[in-house]
Amino acid sequence: MQGLVVLTGILAFVSFKTCESDLVTESLNKQLLRSAQTAQGLPIPTIFLALRLSGDHNHAIETNYLNRITTDLHNDIQRSLSQRKHVVGLLSQYTMCLLASCTDAHSVTFTVNGHRASLITHLKRQMHQEKESIEHNERPFSNYFTFSEGILALCLSGVRVNGLLISHLMTAVQHSSLPDAGVEDSTDTLAMAGIALSCEKNAGFYPHHAAALDRAISKIKARLEETRPDFHIGNQYSTPIAVMALVAMGSQKDLSSTLRSLSADAQSGTYQNPRALASALIGLQTKSYLDLKNINCQNEKNNLVLELAVEGVPLPTQNVPQSQEVIVEVVKSDQQIQTYTVHVPMGASLLCTLELLQAENAAFTFDVEPTQWGPFLSNVNGEHARQMDGRAWLLLADGIPLSEGINDFKIQGPHVIIIRNNVY
Repeated sequence: MQGLVVLTGILAFVSFKTCESDLVTESLNKQLLRSAQTAQGLPIPTIFLALRLSGDHNHAIETNYLNRITTDLHNDIQRSLSQRKHVVGLLSQYTMCLLASCTDAHSVTFTVNGHRASLITHLKRQMHQEKESIEHNERPFSNYFTFSEGILALCLSGVRVNGLLISHLMTAVQHSSLPDAGVEDSTDTLAMAGIALSCEKNAGFYPHHAAALDRAISKIKARLEETRPDFHIGNQYSTPIAVMALVAMGSQKDLSSTLRSLSADAQSGTYQNPRALASALIGLQTKSYLDLKNINCQNEKNNLVLELAVEGVPLPTQNVPQSQEVIVEVVKSDQQIQTYTVHVPMGASLLCTLELLQAENAAFTFDVEPTQWGPFLSNVNGEHARQMDGRAWLLLADGIPLSEGINDFKIQGPHVIIIRNNVY
């Protein structure tokens, strides 16, 4: 009977893939290609990884984007390393991009203080700093998502990862201590940890860790196999990477309903952020970052052609969005609460809302830092919430933590926005 249940799940999954997903993934693929062509600023490695993991390609656009990664992103990392900045996340993503392009990461080097060393060497050094931070401060220098990314990048490159790094990650999983910006065991962090530990299990470098690896992976798998009534895992933005992790961990759960929800999200335009689009494209194809090891850069399809973009039709002047009242509460680290009110157009982003509030009220100030996900809130009313201090600004809309960035969340009516300096 159990075999029949598994077979039924497989048949339903195959039906989904053949009947619905092809057109959706093609659309997402083309959206990412346009983003790769037009996006300003530093290239986003996740976009390149999704394009390379796809079964369809536009070699000219992918090659141009890789060139930007190996020049613009490379130079940015070089500057950061020269300034002794901790950039383990970018080093990990750069490593995976090189793997996706069939390039040996050991051949890429950075020079710091006159000493030249490979990308892999710099990544190993920064992961050593992560390990020391866990041993002294009980948390990584960055966070467990980035820590897991570093383990994954080294593992995919065929590097024997320091056994203590794996042990620290397994211990954090077993003790349910993978906090991310104040959210205990967030779906994204659990998923990345699951992918990294699955890579280590498959590599087989530490056979004496096999049982512990199985226990940690089983715990993550059980958590991620829990879906909401709408079949999302975590939230709409966490579902793609959760699917990737379940695929990597070899879950037997029937994912067809979750994939339908993910497909519906993609078709409705939920994923506007390029990085979210990239994760959705990988998830819908039921692949994971582990598939980077299987990429063959020879004899690939070169079949995706971008149509000319259609100019949008301007809205009639009478459809000017109505104004909405937004209450903003800032909760500082000493629990002092400062409350403000601002009126913004319907559909405005939270970032636009904060900019309008700052322009109207001299008592409110804020700063942002650029990230691959877009602007990241770093300072509010003169107070920092820094990762190095184990703090972050937790954002809530009407009591619900935001799953989107401040440039992605849109004002759809009256809201109470809480900005809280949070320990994690």
